[in-house]
Amino acid sequence: MKTIMISLMLCTAASTVLADSHALAAKNDGELALPVDYARWPVYLKNVQRPDLKQIRDIYLNPQGLKSSRPFPYGTMMVMELHSVKTGADGQPVLDANGKLQKQGLSKIFVMGKGPGWGQAVAPELRTGEWAYAAFDGSGKSLGKDASSCRSCHVPMKDTDFVARVAEYESGRATK
Repeated sequence: MKTIMISLMLCTAASTVLADSHALAAKNDGELALPVDYARWPVYLKNVQRPDLKQIRDIYLNPQGLKSSRPFPYGTMMVMELHSVKTGADGQPVLDANGKLQKQGLSKIFVMGKGPGWGQAVAPELRTGEWAYAAFDGSGKSLGKDASSCRSCHVPMKDTDFVARVAEYESGRATK
């Protein structure tokens, strides 16, 4: 009986390792799936106000990404929701009593994931370490494989593992 249980445990462990390595198989832009449970992940940053773009951003970080932020470990996934904002008849954002933008609706969702060899099928000047990107509309439908706009924003962030607002995130973690 003990031998059977040990064999089952070893098989289960081997399956987990295989599943984990398959999950980290090299990905290119547009190949990342939208995680169905991302809204239950830890919050990276919430209600990031972007009046210049008439947006509010909510960013989630999977539990794997909590291990470190300099650099983020393989298996890290981040999901950023872009919310449109309420606007007045003049097209300008309507602010709440605290002077903040107000969410109107979910317009886009971006996924950023890190794994060994990921994101290498792009021109060298657009590479962001081993990160790959995917974009979805507000309903979760893929917007295709072109992530050049994602990459152009992240390329300058080499010092923070190509991730935006790391200092803001780290200072928020330190106070919790």
